[in-house]
Amino acid sequence: MTFKNMQFSGRRGRLLVGAVAVLATTAAVAASSAGAAMSSGGGGAPVVYAKKLAMVVPKSKEGVAMEGGAFGPEGDFFFDSILAKPGEPKIIKLDPKTKKVTTVYTDKTGLYSSTQFDSKGNLWVTDFNGAIDEMKPDGSNFKTVYSGKLAKGADDLAFDKQGNMFITDTTGDPWSPTGDLLWANPQGKGVKVLMSGFAGTNGVSFTPNYERLWVSEYTGMKEDLLTLSKDHTAVAEAQVGMHGSPGIGKFDSNMVDSAGNVYQCLNEDGEVLVWNEHGELQETIKIKQNLGAPEMGGTNLAIKPGTKTAYLVVGGKAGGFVYTFPTLAKGYAGSNGGSM
Repeated sequence: MTFKNMQFSGRRGRLLVGAVAVLATTAAVAASSAGAAMSSGGGGAPVVYAKKLAMVVPKSKEGVAMEGGAFGPEGDFFFDSILAKPGEPKIIKLDPKTKKVTTVYTDKTGLYSSTQFDSKGNLWVTDFNGAIDEMKPDGSNFKTVYSGKLAKGADDLAFDKQGNMFITDTTGDPWSPTGDLLWANPQGKGVKVLMSGFAGTNGVSFTPNYERLWVSEYTGMKEDLLTLSKDHTAVAEAQVGMHGSPGIGKFDSNMVDSAGNVYQCLNEDGEVLVWNEHGELQETIKIKQNLGAPEMGGTNLAIKPGTKTAYLVVGGKAGGFVYTFPTLAKGYAGSNGGSM
C-alpha cells in the first residue's frame, strides 16, 4: 500500500508525507551505550542515546509511523500506529513492566495521531481525518465528539486543570501559515479557534503552572510560547521562544517536565531537543541507528508523572518501538499531556 493510493487530501497529508521521508532517510550509524552522554551536540550540549524498551509494531514494507503517548489509569503506556491498515491495531497499549502489547482499538478509516487521558480516566484521541474522539481505556464506548472543518488536520491535544482541551490543527507552512490552535470544553464541545497563523501547528504542552502553552510549528521550526487569559479562553500574549535548524527534520510533538524544560521531538531526524525555559539547549536525545533500517520517526513522548523517565515512540522501516531516556526533572500531570 502506498500513500498515493490512500488518497489523502493535501491538507491532511502533512504527517504522512513526513512519514514517507522518514522511511526514505538513510540511517546514520551511531555507536554508543544507551542512556549515556557520549558527545557534544549543538551549542556544546551533551548527546544522550535513548534506550530501546520494546518493539510494539512489526516491520512492514510500507514502514511504520508512530504517534501519541500517554499513561493510562493502570500505568499502561498508550500510543497510535497511524499507518495501520483497516483491522490492524491502531490504538495500542504497552505494559512497561512486562512489555506486553495489547490492541485497544481498530477500525477501517481512523488515522489516530494522539492519545491523552482526562481527569476521569477517559481516553481522548485526535483523528487526522478531522475528528476528536473519546473512549474508555479498553477501547469501548467509542464516540466521535467533534468532526468538522476546524479539526481538518487534528493532531495533538492537551488538557488544562479544568479539563478544557487545546488541540493543534496541523495545516499550513511558512509560505501559507494556516494552522490553528483550537479550544474545546471538557466535553469536547464549543470548539473554536484560539489562535491561527501557524506553519503546521503540532505539539502543545502546558508550562508547570498551567498559565502558558508551548506550541511547536512542524514546518516553521519554531517553539512558540502563548500566555493564556485567566479563564483560558483566549491568548493574551504570544512570542517565539526557540528556533531550530534540524535540516530535513521537523518539529513534531513536545512535552514539558516539572522544572519547565521543553522536550521537542524532531520527526525525520530521530532526535529530541531539550531546552530550558530560557531557550538554552540542555541536551540532545538521539535514537541509536542499529536496527538494520532507518528509525528516524521519533514523533511523540510522555514523561511518566512522578518519575524522571520519558517514553518516546519511534517508527521507521524496522518497525515501531518505544524507547526511554532519563529526563532532567520529574514529570507531572501535564507531562502526560492530560489532566490525570
